Amino acid sequence: MKQSLIKKISYIACCTMLAGAVGATAAYAVNESINEQKTEELPAVEETAEPEKEDEPQKDETVYVLANANGSTNKIIVSDHLTNADGDTTLTEESLLRDVENVKGDETFTENGDTRTWNANGSDIYYRGTTTEQLPLTMAVSYKLDGSDISADELAGRSGKVTIRFDYTNNKYEERTINGEKTKIYVPFAAITGMMLDNDKFRNVEVVNGKTVNDGDRTFIVGTAFPGLAESLDAADSEKVKIPGYFEVTADVTDFELMNTVTIATNEIFNDIDIDLGDSEATISEDIDKLGSAMEQLMDGSDRLHEGLNELLEKSSALTDGTGALYEGADRLNSGLADAKDGAAKLYTGSDKLSAGLDKLTSSSADLTAGSEQVFGSLLDIANTQLEAAGITGYKLTIDNYAETLDKIIASLDGDSVLKTAQDTAMKQVTEAVEAKRGVVEAEVTKAVKEQVSVNVNEGVKAAVTEKVNEAVKAKVLAGVLETQGMTPEKYEQGIAAGVIGEVVQQKIEAAVEMQMQTPEVMAQAEAAAEQQMQSAEVKAQAEAALEQQMQSDDVKAIIAQKTDEKIAELIGENYNSDEVQGKIKEALGSAKEGVAKLNALKEQLDSYNKFYTGLAQYTDGVAQAADGAKQIKDGLGSLSTGTEQLSAGSQQLYDGIGELNGKVPALIDGITQLDDGSAQLSDGCREFNEQGISKLIDIVDGDIGSLIDRFKAVSSVSQDYETFTGGTGSVKFIYRTEAIEKN
Repeated sequence: MKQSLIKKISYIACCTMLAGAVGATAAYAVNESINEQKTEELPAVEETAEPEKEDEPQKDETVYVLANANGSTNKIIVSDHLTNADGDTTLTEESLLRDVENVKGDETFTENGDTRTWNANGSDIYYRGTTTEQLPLTMAVSYKLDGSDISADELAGRSGKVTIRFDYTNNKYEERTINGEKTKIYVPFAAITGMMLDNDKFRNVEVVNGKTVNDGDRTFIVGTAFPGLAESLDAADSEKVKIPGYFEVTADVTDFELMNTVTIATNEIFNDIDIDLGDSEATISEDIDKLGSAMEQLMDGSDRLHEGLNELLEKSSALTDGTGALYEGADRLNSGLADAKDGAAKLYTGSDKLSAGLDKLTSSSADLTAGSEQVFGSLLDIANTQLEAAGITGYKLTIDNYAETLDKIIASLDGDSVLKTAQDTAMKQVTEAVEAKRGVVEAEVTKAVKEQVSVNVNEGVKAAVTEKVNEAVKAKVLAGVLETQGMTPEKYEQGIAAGVIGEVVQQKIEAAVEMQMQTPEVMAQAEAAAEQQMQSAEVKAQAEAALEQQMQSDDVKAIIAQKTDEKIAELIGENYNSDEVQGKIKEALGSAKEGVAKLNALKEQLDSYNKFYTGLAQYTDGVAQAADGAKQIKDGLGSLSTGTEQLSAGSQQLYDGIGELNGKVPALIDGITQLDDGSAQLSDGCREFNEQGISKLIDIVDGDIGSLIDRFKAVSSVSQDYETFTGGTGSVKFIYRTEAIEKN
């Protein structure tokens, strides 16, 4: 039972070592494999976990936290996979997500509060959305330059001794009863942070609560922390047990820059801990106390044995020196070869473990590579979403084409090209807007033309009316002049026709008529008569008919069409050259420049992760090569162990022969010597075992092993109770990505 307890407590230490041995993406892959395993239900401490809802689908949830350089949250994107194990027509789930989007199908859903029902039609559902809910684990990243606090923006491009510290705060806990008291038990998240440093800029790298791997060009760093676990186990102030709650890197830096960091947070590694000691819990503390007392007695006995044998050896020193010296030489040879045999065996055992460990790590390479590829794909999904939101459509970034595609998009945003496009677009929009009002413009032009034609028609009608009126007035004046001569107009015409009235008389009469016609009185009469005629309905009707006839003529229609086109062109020019339209063209140029800058930044970020991605592939290849080398070393050490064992056996035969040669006296001295040496080693070994093993075990347990076991059970129970971030049953992992720090 005691061994069972030690194994279970060591499980957490093994998880910590596993997280520290690989990169951040490797930890993500390990967590992925853990998610696929079935976890056993563990009993809660004095409370029962809420039973799993059988009618709610299982959810595999990944929460992407886009963080600023100081660790504060900028945006949260949640990716969910609902498993339709039974091929149901509909799937109903609880979820706090908003802006939900189906990413792998066209299945639709309805919402009622926080309940969402999918029209699954027998399929799994893959979707994503956003939320502003508080994260269960928050992160703060602080920076120091030469011992003084400094912000990320101020640190960019600076040189000196830099310290980067990641502090994690656990915000998720449940209250459980331990020893009759309500106690906060935090959800046991393992936070694994990975970063990559350029060796041209970072030297003398030191890490607290982390590991480093250096390939010559870059230093890969992984830090681990278990925020809240020390408090849950009541070990926050313990000097004997240190559970990391932060991660820190210190280095000598030139021209500081830092790529994006990635942090994986998961509670899955705590879900498989099974602590069940049966009825032996009450006796473990008592057994440990007995073990301590027995150890003290054993040390006292070994000391007395060593003192007695030492005295006996001193009194036997007068025996034959030559035979004793020969025997001692044979003894040293035998002891040395025995040590060599033991050492070779240990080397072989170590090489076997090393080979097995490297084989296991190699077998995880595929998961490691797949995990990093999934993170890369998620980054590209975010980039594609940003491009679509910016109005850049028709492109899809992939791992293979993202660089070429972004270069093509950036080239399309060249200043001259954007200017021409903006001008063409503005001209098209202005033209369409003005053409949409062509009917109004044509009506206004027609009205103006009609007014002009009306003036011309009225002038023509008036001229005709005036001419007729003048003829009538002239006839009346002629009658008056003829009357003074004793003639009528009829007789006058007859006289002219008969030749009785000559030209001279005619000219005089015409002159008299013209003189009368030019008098103000006659002219006024003629004008009044003409105006009266113009106001008559008959004349107005004639004028209106003449106007309509003119308006329907081809010439007038051509004039209207021409002037309408001219007015349209004039309005297009005025609107295009307006401050508003020209301002929009300038705004488009500015947006294009800003877009190019953002696209360049996006490409640099993706290039940065691509370096990590390709470097990880090289790392997994190197692990495979190391595994092959370890197998060869193991085989060689196996041969060495066999040879040293044979040599040791031969040495033992030599030793036995010399013992027989020495006779009884040398054999006695040899026996006393061995007993004395053995008693000294026994005494020292007992003391070391007590100091390094028994005492520390007693100190750690400290008489309260029951409380420690209860807390472990509570931690495991709380971990299993926590399922997803946004609601529903299943599992969740968190991926935090901080923005890169670059100099301007």
